[in-house]
Amino acid sequence: MTKYVIGTISDMDTPLTPVAKGARSLLMYLSNQSLENLQEERDEVLNATIEDIQKLANLVEAVLKDNHFCVLGNEAKIKEQKDLFMKVLPLIN
Repeated sequence: MTKYVIGTISDMDTPLTPVAKGARSLLMYLSNQSLENLQEERDEVLNATIEDIQKLANLVEAVLKDNHFCVLGNEAKIKEQKDLFMKVLPLIN
């Protein structure tokens, strides 16, 4: 479990270039996230137990069974293929 926690935290807290810091700040602003939200997420990862992961098994199984998928991409291209999707929604309103 320690290996997974370390790997997850290292993905969350990699050193950022100035451009990456700006992009993260913009994303946080657009998604109404705060530094406190990021710290809460870090704390949850650091305190995760095997039991916490096991409790997610039914949820993960249900999501995979429903065979849903999400596509992000060029709006015009997605609209061209809209018949492939149940819904087409804008990422940001």
